[in-house]
Amino acid sequence: MATVRICVCGDEGTGKSSLITSLVKGVFVTNKIQPVLPQITIPPTIGTPENVTTTTVVDTSALPQERTNLAREIRKSNVILLVYSDHYSYERVALFWLPYFRSLGVNVPVVLCANKSDLAADHSEAQVIEEEMLPLMAEFKEIDSCIRTSAREHRNVNEAFFLCQKAVTHPIAPLFDSKESALKPAAVAALQRIFYLNDKDRDGYLSDKELKEFQMRCFEKPLSEEDLVHIKETIQKTHPNSVTPSGIDCRGFIHLNKMYAEKGRHETVWIILRAFQYTDNLSLQESFLHPRFEVPPYASAELSPEGYRFFVNLFLLSDKDNDGGLNDAELASLFAPTPGLPASWADGSFPSSTVRNEAGHVTLQGWLAQWSMTTFTSPKTTLEYLAYLGFESSDRSNLSTTAALKVTRPRKRRKRPGRVGRNVVLGHVLGPPSSGKSALLDAFLARGFSTTYHPTIQPRTAVNTVELPGGKQCYLILDELGELEPAILENQVKLLDQCDVIVYTYDSSDPDSFAYIPSLRSKYPHLEELPSVFVALKADLDRTTQRAEYQPHEYTAMLNMPSSPLHVSVTWTSIQEVFVHIAEAAMEPSTAFPRSEEDVEGKWMAWGIALGAVVCAGAAAVMIWRRFKNHATLGSTILAYRSCRCVTSGPFTLTDLWLLSLVAAMFVLPPPPPRYTVPVAYAAGASNGMAVPVVETNNIITHPEGGCPLQVGEGTYLLKDDLHLATPPPHPSEAPVVNPNPLATVPTPPTAGVKLSLVSVGQRNKMPVFVSKEKVTAPPFADGNPALVAPPTKEGLKRRKPKNNIIKSSSSFVSRVITHEASSKRLNDRNPEGLFAFANINRAFQWLDLSSKNKDEPLSKILFTKAHMLTHDINELTKSSSHIDIVMGSSAGDIIWYEPISQKYARINKNGVVSNSPVTHIKWIPGSENMFMAAHANGQLVVYDKEKEDALFTPEISNHSAEAMKASSRQPLQVLKSVNSRNQKTNPVALWKLANQKISQFAFSPDQRHMAVVLEDGSLRVMDYLKEEVLDIFRSYYGGLISVCWSPDGKYIVTGGQDDLVTIWSFPERKIVARCQGHNSWVSAVAFDPWRCDERTYRFGSVGDDCRLLLWDFSVGMLHRPRVHQASARQRTSLIASNTQHFNRHRADSASNRMRSDSQRTADTYNDYDSAVRHPVEPRVRTALLPPIMSKIVGDDPICWLGFQEDSIMTSSLEGHIRTWDRPREGINDSYNGNTSSPAISTSATGSGSGIADSAMGSL
Repeated sequence: MATVRICVCGDEGTGKSSLITSLVKGVFVTNKIQPVLPQITIPPTIGTPENVTTTTVVDTSALPQERTNLAREIRKSNVILLVYSDHYSYERVALFWLPYFRSLGVNVPVVLCANKSDLAADHSEAQVIEEEMLPLMAEFKEIDSCIRTSAREHRNVNEAFFLCQKAVTHPIAPLFDSKESALKPAAVAALQRIFYLNDKDRDGYLSDKELKEFQMRCFEKPLSEEDLVHIKETIQKTHPNSVTPSGIDCRGFIHLNKMYAEKGRHETVWIILRAFQYTDNLSLQESFLHPRFEVPPYASAELSPEGYRFFVNLFLLSDKDNDGGLNDAELASLFAPTPGLPASWADGSFPSSTVRNEAGHVTLQGWLAQWSMTTFTSPKTTLEYLAYLGFESSDRSNLSTTAALKVTRPRKRRKRPGRVGRNVVLGHVLGPPSSGKSALLDAFLARGFSTTYHPTIQPRTAVNTVELPGGKQCYLILDELGELEPAILENQVKLLDQCDVIVYTYDSSDPDSFAYIPSLRSKYPHLEELPSVFVALKADLDRTTQRAEYQPHEYTAMLNMPSSPLHVSVTWTSIQEVFVHIAEAAMEPSTAFPRSEEDVEGKWMAWGIALGAVVCAGAAAVMIWRRFKNHATLGSTILAYRSCRCVTSGPFTLTDLWLLSLVAAMFVLPPPPPRYTVPVAYAAGASNGMAVPVVETNNIITHPEGGCPLQVGEGTYLLKDDLHLATPPPHPSEAPVVNPNPLATVPTPPTAGVKLSLVSVGQRNKMPVFVSKEKVTAPPFADGNPALVAPPTKEGLKRRKPKNNIIKSSSSFVSRVITHEASSKRLNDRNPEGLFAFANINRAFQWLDLSSKNKDEPLSKILFTKAHMLTHDINELTKSSSHIDIVMGSSAGDIIWYEPISQKYARINKNGVVSNSPVTHIKWIPGSENMFMAAHANGQLVVYDKEKEDALFTPEISNHSAEAMKASSRQPLQVLKSVNSRNQKTNPVALWKLANQKISQFAFSPDQRHMAVVLEDGSLRVMDYLKEEVLDIFRSYYGGLISVCWSPDGKYIVTGGQDDLVTIWSFPERKIVARCQGHNSWVSAVAFDPWRCDERTYRFGSVGDDCRLLLWDFSVGMLHRPRVHQASARQRTSLIASNTQHFNRHRADSASNRMRSDSQRTADTYNDYDSAVRHPVEPRVRTALLPPIMSKIVGDDPICWLGFQEDSIMTSSLEGHIRTWDRPREGINDSYNGNTSSPAISTSATGSGSGIADSAMGSL
């Protein structure tokens, strides 16, 4: 349920208060009313949207002295009703009000209201829509809808406020892209999942019955035959193949919802989405995906009978060809409404972790076993996938997905005789290397024996059903721990809680094998608290005497174990008895513990009691026989007695037991029916072409032939190779990271993407003359502060390295370090002119040699435990063949100073001692060997020294900073610690606060004096970081800014943001010069190509979430050409008509006679000095538009990095693809060799033409 807060804004005299009074009173009030009405709360009434509880209407004043209250109310509202009534107030909508809303950083829908329509009788409704409303809707995305009202005639007053409620409860922005006239990808993905869930028979069509059930679920009213026929006829008009006798296909279903959105009936789409638990950002509700489900200590979670029934039915429905198996297409269809295979399945090497048939397909037994194991180890994962797959509980008292699970009885006291109340048990298989553990797991899954030895590094799991004596079945999970064995065994609490049995294995043919077991038990004494089974493997080989203090049978006898080690071979058919023995030990743990003397005495006592019971039973049998000897048969007596016992309460007696034994002897029960063994087809791993995502452990490089060429004026850039980096999954304890991009197709991205840094220790990366370092005139950072002067050291010019060895590190922050076995040889043999690449992706950081033939084999790879490395940078000043300084910023806030050649590292800002928010961007300060700057998600910029220790930070408000804040005519920076501070013994060196929102990125100018910073609040801030002051603040057109870069000569700044635009800013002139349209989603990275730039022409590129790479050319003359004073013709889209229409209108007022009101100068919230640095947002009609010269979709996942090299263009993507395009040989500019001739610049996206000026001027 939503509480709607409407802020009514507009110029004075437009009728805002009259409009509110007319809403409350129902009629126009002729008496004079107060200028600003008090806040009004309206309860829900008939016609109010179903999920609105209350509506609060707030009146405002546009007077300058009330600007503080106006800004406060706008920030508190969740919808704005913007009112105008004449030509002057209409012009102020685009010139003042909408830019003012953006300057406040609000992102709420705006309903545009043309009031006092009774005074404009000469204007028709269609004329007002075409000439006034549609141009504004086309220019400003935040305008949700428009309406024409009259408070005097009480016309459309209620409708105006209903549109405000509807804009909050049923927003159009997340669903429909008006520019493309199509549903957004996230909405399409949600509707595809809804179609899948309602296609009960999985035939790809919604039948009439399924459509009627869908109607009842979403709208709680039946669907008439007439409406059903009308729906089909409507779809058939545009998609005739989408309606068949079988029903409506997915394409037709999505088109139907698109039509609802186009016609302004998007509330229908929202009703459908919310019926299937979708939120306003088109992600599934958290309470639906992860309902409350607690598992007490020493208990476990299992599938309930209803849960098993659901997975069996799902399996049968997905088997389209009825061959008892799922092929690749069927499996992909099964997991279509989910993010893919569960992460635990990929980690466990599914499907090799469960039962498969000879063809490598998972059987039904294996399918259910896999879900049983998932529920046991991670019940939240099962609940999440039950929600994705459409589980519906039959229990009306519990409609949650938790109805598919049950919690077992805790089993804390294992030595007490009796069975545990669970059907899924877990056993850890321990033993020395090469003892046969992997072969034991293969035999458990009925796999063939392999003579090739493969050491187990990653943990391995196997799950299967085991039939116990008596016919009862249970699921047994066996784990081979691999390199995680010490970590798992050390965690005593978790081990005792989860593990049911320990399986000790050794090689009976290896004399040194058994000694590992006593050593392990002495190292971890708490293992004695778990049931144990000893197994001697490889019994088919000659048994040898063990070199241990005790022989195996002596050791188990000394422990008073119930039995000696089981001698078995995986090549024997009797191996299955071992698994039954292990399962019995887990189900009855008291039978697998060492026996004490008390246990032996208790055993004799039990035998005595049993003997007495037998004697008593015999005597009772004689008495019963004498009593009933005259009956026809003993059988009839027993049956009669059994019938009586069925209706009699009370405990069983010894007589009952004796009679039951007679029944068992006389009546032989039939054998249990055979188990259902229909196989399930599933591709065996990626080698068989599995269609679901599988996490790879190795990088993969491909060399496409003629694929994805980039056609530009100077020639064709050819794709050289595609290096796909291994992407480790998130840590199991990580909370899901919600993707902030509404256009993203997945709600929780697995990684922040690949960010690259390229470095050559030779002279390969020599920049063009146009980018010469001789232009640097700025003094070094912190010059003049003696506290930052480094003292002389004994090492002299020798580079200092971090202190800790990352390979030998025992820190929990680092999970594992993998180095190439021949890394030293590769470093010695490589060409020093070759490129190194460093890449951060998810929890991994890789060091690659791009000049090597084996560039897919990393020189080293670091896996961090939980932290994601989001950014990193290389110090170009200190690099050499024996030393490279790298700093990395993580999602935990920690910073790693890493030297890859020596594999040394140091941890800075440990546990957030300086700033406890994620590091979003990091850069070495130009000209500094030790200092670097990090941007944090809390809006702070922090300068660190790599060699200083950290200390708990407390803000310093120095006199220098206070005087600077008073004296400067620029907006002051909140300096929490100045670089000029004398307290420089510990980090931070300096700390500046820019905003309360995330800093996305920053870039240093080529003259090393200025810095451009972009933030999530949509601002571009240009700083003189040497003086610690902000010079200018620019704003985006809409939404936040993500990326920024400087031109090689420092004259221009290019930014990319959430408004899908690339923007060019002139730094010397302090203004925007062009906006670049071409992306369909967020722009994640921008970069200049210095090899195709000179003093008058520039080339830059951009990449984004739309998977596109765009190249742009512009020239100084083109951007600064005077504008022609003529009317502008613009194309705009109407959402009011039933179909997409385009209206063109010529505005009579020109740029010369139209004055822009400066909303900032009248705002009380800003001080006087703010107006000099805050630049108002220019509307699109007054800004030059620059088209791209090349636009290309270069992958299937969002692109997150772009870089230019002398001979290539490189990109990296969210899922780990690093793509390299070779430049055309004849088209490379020779400016880096001293020739400063202008590069050839194209005019069109296909590479035809000779100059950009002619083609781009039509858009200016």
